[in-house]
Amino acid sequence: MRYSVEIRKFLYSQYFYGGLRIAVGISLPAVLCLFVFDKSDLGFTISTGALGACVVDMPGPLKYKRNEMLACSVIGFLAAYATGLATVNPVALWATVVPLTFVLSLIVVYGNRWPQISFATLFMMVMTLEDHFTPHQALINALWILLGGLWYTGWSTLVSQLMLDRIEQQAIAESVFACADYLLARAQFYDLDNDLDECYRNLVARQIAAVERQDAARDIVLRNLPKFRRGKLDPKRATHFNLFINTVDLHELFVGAHTDYPLVRNTFGGSDLLIFYRDLIRKAAADLEDIGLAVLQNEPPRTSVNVKAELRAIEYELELLKKRDLARTDPEAYAAISASFRRIWSATRLIDRMRRSLTSEVPPTETELRLDEALQRFVTNRRVPYLQIFSNLTMASPSFRHALRVTIAVAVGFWLGRLLPLTNAYWIVMTSIIILKPGYSLTRQRNAQRIVGTLIGCAASVALILIVKQPLVLLVSMFAAMVMSYSLLLFNYTASVVFTSAYVLLMFHLLAPGGMRIIGERAIDTVVGCMIAIGASHLFPYWEYRLMGKLVNDMIAATRKYLEASWGFAARAAQPQPAFAGAPATEPATPGLAPGQPVAAVGAKTGAQGSAAPPTDFRYRLARKDVHVAFANLGQAFQRMMLEPKSAQKFVAELNDLLVRSHELASQITAAAPLLRAAARPGQTVALDALERAMTCVHDNLIAAEAGTPAPADQIEMTKRLTRDLDTMVVEAERALGPSAEFAQELKLLAHQCKQMVAASWLIRKDAGVIRLPQA
Repeated sequence: MRYSVEIRKFLYSQYFYGGLRIAVGISLPAVLCLFVFDKSDLGFTISTGALGACVVDMPGPLKYKRNEMLACSVIGFLAAYATGLATVNPVALWATVVPLTFVLSLIVVYGNRWPQISFATLFMMVMTLEDHFTPHQALINALWILLGGLWYTGWSTLVSQLMLDRIEQQAIAESVFACADYLLARAQFYDLDNDLDECYRNLVARQIAAVERQDAARDIVLRNLPKFRRGKLDPKRATHFNLFINTVDLHELFVGAHTDYPLVRNTFGGSDLLIFYRDLIRKAAADLEDIGLAVLQNEPPRTSVNVKAELRAIEYELELLKKRDLARTDPEAYAAISASFRRIWSATRLIDRMRRSLTSEVPPTETELRLDEALQRFVTNRRVPYLQIFSNLTMASPSFRHALRVTIAVAVGFWLGRLLPLTNAYWIVMTSIIILKPGYSLTRQRNAQRIVGTLIGCAASVALILIVKQPLVLLVSMFAAMVMSYSLLLFNYTASVVFTSAYVLLMFHLLAPGGMRIIGERAIDTVVGCMIAIGASHLFPYWEYRLMGKLVNDMIAATRKYLEASWGFAARAAQPQPAFAGAPATEPATPGLAPGQPVAAVGAKTGAQGSAAPPTDFRYRLARKDVHVAFANLGQAFQRMMLEPKSAQKFVAELNDLLVRSHELASQITAAAPLLRAAARPGQTVALDALERAMTCVHDNLIAAEAGTPAPADQIEMTKRLTRDLDTMVVEAERALGPSAEFAQELKLLAHQCKQMVAASWLIRKDAGVIRLPQA
């Protein structure tokens, strides 16, 4: 690991910038009230509102983030006001807090940022529990909290608006880094010392991360498309847009580079060929990481990593294999290794293109993908169906069960806080709502991380307070801990808790010097809150497997639609189409095509509803995006299930195999798409009936997998017959065109891909036929 690179990636990342923005936005009102107006209590109240709003301040489109922070501030105001009114009487307080907790916990049903809004509004409610207000004081207190939320919303919106380009760069850089990590996972397959099963597990995890980062960047980039100014594209917007499209297509090229690794290892394990492949991919990943760092630092990338030696070495080895007649004696092994080389070579060309676009002083004059309204179909819908909360008032709803658990935990924590000595009710309750998440696995994970982080943070705070006596140094340390706390929150929760505990305890020490007892109290309160949370997590459990049946079907359906888009894309793209208005003459980033290769422009067609359908390439890209998102959703659910008790883990082997085979099939579809297009070109004289039958078999298997229909008894015979037909098709093409003809070589490679797709589709159908999960 290059630590200097990792440090720079963090310091320039959206996480550190976000942590700095949050720390300033929270501390500024408190500092002004303390040092200018000498009203520390008022500053603490305003900062409470800012703390609530900052929970929603996560990476994403500015418009939606602003609206979500405003919603959080208003709902938090109402929660704080209702709780403040109820503090006049213990019975009224209980009668208010319990149902209010349930309602605020149930709003997680709306998805997107609503779980964060739920926690933030619960936080504002909890911070009002320990005080005693008159009705007038309750209103004034709630208004100050509202002011804090509105202040932070305005502050964050202003800073984000001023740094709009920077935020977009950071999101794109994150997707570039995730793509580089995915390449490194691919490289592991070519190292014989690595276990294949472990390689697949790592690859699935990296694929999920890459999809998440791409989805986050897509939500920002496609909502801020390049615009024309005086007849020219906005150069910065166009550069960002092109870089994002290149990153997505680069990831796709490496997804399509998937091959039959057991076959490759068995055939070429004793040669240097696999070492050359491994080194080539690692160098490409390092080159891509440098590009991502250059995007983060807003400067040209350094000199590119030279991959010529590996490319030439692989070309030489492939030429030797060809001279040894491996293409005839073992065509599948030769097709597998040569197809991977073609896509990796194309990927290195695309990386060079990305580097040149960042170093070029000439502003871009066109975009990698047509700018069209159809691009909005790629972004996440943020509309909130407000009546949805009423349909979830049933024990069949996971959100309803979660709300019950949180309500019980808050009630128990509040009661214990009032009952036990040396405890603070609000801290116990706060710990419980921080840890309790809708899923058991995440709650369990957060519980351990919270305890460990709090203990380390308390120990570090004690040491710092005993060693350092200067208040200014402690104040600076507190602010630094606050920045690190919010910077690490999204990707290292344990470290975030360490810094959170440190800055909170330092703050209490600065407000009440010499009060070391409070540190011990906070540690005790945290342990009690964690125990309540982990106990409540076992109440009304809704195990992950109950949600996975639909995710399995969604993934299989998305794969089927991707196959249909790829197959239909090939057939339609081969036909002459009218030019699309405003489209560039070439589209260099289309998967499987070399940079600069022409792409047929497709005109918009009117759909059944009277609206214009997107161009064919958009259909293909949308289907490609959907299959990756569906895979990531199922993969995340499977990972969460594996953290649950053994008794709640269902069909583990089948689900794991289904994930691997689905990723394989999607990769093979990606690799086959440009070959299908070549095969569909008009004027071909070779009969392609075998190809049609193979593709139909894959399609039928996916339909059967959706329905849970087991494979027929003659599956093996059907596969053998298809294999023979595909081989016959290739032999006839070679006889008609000559073995060295380009189309004959493409058809041979396509036949190999089709065999792999048929095999993967049978395995998916087999696993889906065994898996029996609820369709929640």
